[in-house]
Parts: sequence; C-alpha cells; structure tokens
Amino acid sequence: MGGKTPADRAGVGKGRTGRGRARVSLGDEFDKEKCNSAVAGIKHTTPVTLYPNGVSPYGCYDMAGNVWEWCADRYDAEAEDSRVLRGSSWFHSPGVLRVSKRHRGAAVDRSNEFGFRLVQDFL
Repeated sequence: MGGKTPADRAGVGKGRTGRGRARVSLGDEFDKEKCNSAVAGIKHTTPVTLYPNGVSPYGCYDMAGNVWEWCADRYDAEAEDSRVLRGSSWFHSPGVLRVSKRHRGAAVDRSNEFGFRLVQDFL
C-alpha cells in the first residue's frame, strides 16, 4: 500500500459540497463545529477525526482548517522550490478557511501550521 501527496487541484473537489464555493467542507456558512480554526480557540493542531460534522461528502476530514496541506505541484513554474499549500490552518479566521484557499511555500519551509495528506488511487 502506497500513497502520495495530492496534486494541487485534486483535493479541492473532495472538500466541496456540490453547491459551488463552499467555505468549509459542509456548507456555505461558517460553523465552528466543522473545523479547527482561530474561532475554536484551541491554538494548535487537532486529531483528524475531532470534527466529524465537517467531513466532506467524499469522507475527507479537515479539508479546511487544522493545517495547511502540502501539494505535489509547484506554486509557480519558474520557482523550482515553491510548492502549493491548500486549506488554511488552525491559526486562521473564517474569512480564510476554504478548501480552495491557495498559499505558496518554499519546499524547505517548516511550521506547526503545515501538514500533509496522503492519497491513493483505487483501481
């Protein structure tokens, strides 16, 4: 069994609700019961299953909030060491919490706001 970090756009669809530009995994209105954010007041990362109300229709947890997730793609084709980060973190307020939120990070950057998700293709 193997896994890889997702491509930049791969995770975006898995976090949406099918109703357009959802702010958080389940709905267009912010609900602090759906993700780890600055509003939650925890001030650090949490176990992935702590927010079951925020699971996407595809069964994915923490698509927004908790940690920025590294993607396999470069942020900018000209910058070899830049990578895409998606989803925002526990540090952010509701205005930033979206699955589609895109951020640039250098491949050597480290932070308690950064993490990763492994994906696997099913045949």
